[in-house]
Amino acid sequence: MNVNLKLYKKQRSIVMKHSNLLFAPTLNNYRERPKWLLNMILVIILSVASIWITSITTDLTADLKEAGLSETEIDQMSTFTTVFAYIGGILAPIIGIAFSFLIFLIISKIMKSDVKASSLFAAATFVKLITTMFNLIVLAIIAIVGLDPVKHSITSLAVFSQSNDYLGVFDLSTLLAAYLFGVVLYATSRFKGKTAVIWTVIYLVVVIVIGLIQASI
Repeated sequence: MNVNLKLYKKQRSIVMKHSNLLFAPTLNNYRERPKWLLNMILVIILSVASIWITSITTDLTADLKEAGLSETEIDQMSTFTTVFAYIGGILAPIIGIAFSFLIFLIISKIMKSDVKASSLFAAATFVKLITTMFNLIVLAIIAIVGLDPVKHSITSLAVFSQSNDYLGVFDLSTLLAAYLFGVVLYATSRFKGKTAVIWTVIYLVVVIVIGLIQASI
């Protein structure tokens, strides 16, 4: 009885400590009660919604016409592109969640955390849900003001020069993902604060470097 009471007090103390960070209480709860199915379903629904908004606000036929394709070829290509986009919209987030889960798991094992794999998977689905919601809101805003979401960015430094791919690397969505990455390590894997910050900085640097390399290609 005393052991259970001490354990309860310890867990409550940890929850209170984590409550100062946004999303930390939820990610802390996943440590003991990992729930991921609803998050996964919502991620897929929101991803499909993002594809739909993009498809109705982006003129794919303009580039195809400039390429000299006939109307029949343009219709076929547009249909193929739309179908492929929706399939990708379903598969991409699932693959992204799996990749994030592996990263969390590997880092947690390296740091000898006792967190369960199921807890990290639930955390990965939650992180993907939050970032997908953020991107959908941004996409909707761009669509409402009548801009092409493929060609315009309002959350990165590219707002100063839309054609500059290097500026597009420095995006608010990247900072959000880095923050969530750190909170997972802190609240779910129970890393020390400094350790979580160090891994977050490493994550952010790696993501930015990869983005800059892609922009240069």
